[in-house]
Amino acid sequence: MTLITSPTNRYVKLARSLQERSWRAKKGLYLIEGVHLLEAALQAGASLEVILYSPRIFTTPRGEKLVAGLQRAGCHCLAVTEEIMAGISTTMTPPGIVAVVPMQEKKPADLLAVARPQSTSPLLLIIAAGIQDPGNLGTIWRTALGAGATGLILTRGCVDPYNPKVVRAAMGATFRLPVAVGVEPSRLARELREAGLKLVIADVGAPLTFWQADLRPPLALVVGSENHGPGPELLAAATDRVGIPLVGPVDSLNAAVAAALLLYEALRQRQKV
Repeated sequence: MTLITSPTNRYVKLARSLQERSWRAKKGLYLIEGVHLLEAALQAGASLEVILYSPRIFTTPRGEKLVAGLQRAGCHCLAVTEEIMAGISTTMTPPGIVAVVPMQEKKPADLLAVARPQSTSPLLLIIAAGIQDPGNLGTIWRTALGAGATGLILTRGCVDPYNPKVVRAAMGATFRLPVAVGVEPSRLARELREAGLKLVIADVGAPLTFWQADLRPPLALVVGSENHGPGPELLAAATDRVGIPLVGPVDSLNAAVAAALLLYEALRQRQKV
């Protein structure tokens, strides 16, 4: 096995540059790291620009199997030294394998027109309005996929969905649940209204609880940031504003927890029909 040793190798420089948001945006590429995310990408049939791996990956049967599977799939795989891998990785302990992945962003209209093969469930979108914590956004993405959502929409001001912390927290949902990024709230409200979707917003203190709302029709669920909420444009356009009852002395719930409660209440209501 020939190892790439030079930090000036074009693929090494490319992968390292993707640690920065500006370069991710410029190139339309992002970085994924570790066996689990590479397995998820392979299983999802995600497009992979290039894979870089170090000898560490062969210390486990799972790592060996992954590299063999990527090579059988025709992926461009290159071996690098442990020192090179340490310079590419965004984690304290480099995982031994990374991949450069093209972004697959959509427009809101694309998500509104998504056909759901083998499913009769109504459209279900989750809108993250101004969510800035990477862990929260990644968890919302992962939960939305698990609850059967159709797509994820991020309003302007959200954290970069290709931030490495978001990608890790999403645990592979990045490859399977489409996302629209940087959407203007006023335009989004108009498009949802024109598409006939119900707009349900989590709002602290709303008189209607989330389990009292009818979440069976085609709808978009909105969860805002814990500091600023969903914003005036979406609040003004809301069909329903729903609260999550708080019995203990807390002001609000974590945004990802709130999103999970709403998504799974929608799933519960739809499965009950």
